[in-house]
Amino acid sequence: MKAFTKKLTQTLAAAAVIASAVAMPVQARDLNEIRDDVLQVVNSGAYPPFSFVDTQGNLVGFDVDIAEALAEKMGVKVNVQSSPWNGIIAAMVGGRFDACICSMSDTEERRQAVTFTDSYYSAGLAVWVQDSTNDVNSMDDFAGKRVGSTLGETGNQWAVENADGNWSNQTFQGLPDMMNGLTTGRIDIMIADDVPVMVAIRENDTKIKMIDVGDLPRFPAAISIQKNQPELLAALNVALAEIKADGTYQAIVDKWIGEGANIE
Repeated sequence: MKAFTKKLTQTLAAAAVIASAVAMPVQARDLNEIRDDVLQVVNSGAYPPFSFVDTQGNLVGFDVDIAEALAEKMGVKVNVQSSPWNGIIAAMVGGRFDACICSMSDTEERRQAVTFTDSYYSAGLAVWVQDSTNDVNSMDDFAGKRVGSTLGETGNQWAVENADGNWSNQTFQGLPDMMNGLTTGRIDIMIADDVPVMVAIRENDTKIKMIDVGDLPRFPAAISIQKNQPELLAALNVALAEIKADGTYQAIVDKWIGEGANIE
């Protein structure tokens, strides 16, 4: 009963984020208002190489460059800010931001609160353990383990929905903290999107490995905006098609993901 209650509480908490966003909409600025001012974009700032703060204190990454490239095509100025991941949808629907260019997975649940553009790449969940771990080879081996995921992400939803009392879930605010939790032994297993973890392993020689536990969800990553903004949606989709057609998009992929990588 205790395990069921904990799972129910976590599931309801995740649903409450979406519900609160739907319940408290603030009228978004239209495209003309944005053109007269600045396109306000948000990401988590804790999801390298897609968004993170560099050693000089600057918010950088794949999604930051995408935002700047799209703004240039749209002929608008852009301001990219970071916000805790689990509050991004509520903040955007509350009027603080015009768009989330933040590698957000396009899911039916999130569509209750926001509208998504065309996708700009796809991401799949994967399971990761320390290199020295030999006793996790399937989901059956999760029993009794401490499983980490990022609060509010699709990995967290998957971990909560599938635990069924067999393992304990521990949440983190971003990928670097969660990876540190795995390498230092605070958690035994990590559920995260595959691309950023593989980049981190390549660049930092992180001593973790992917475990094949069967098919896990894959989602298109897209830009999210407030509902009922057809002009902004169309402008973003046109700009996205343009940066893909002229090579700008692939140059950003080469810079942050790896030369020649194909993540679409």
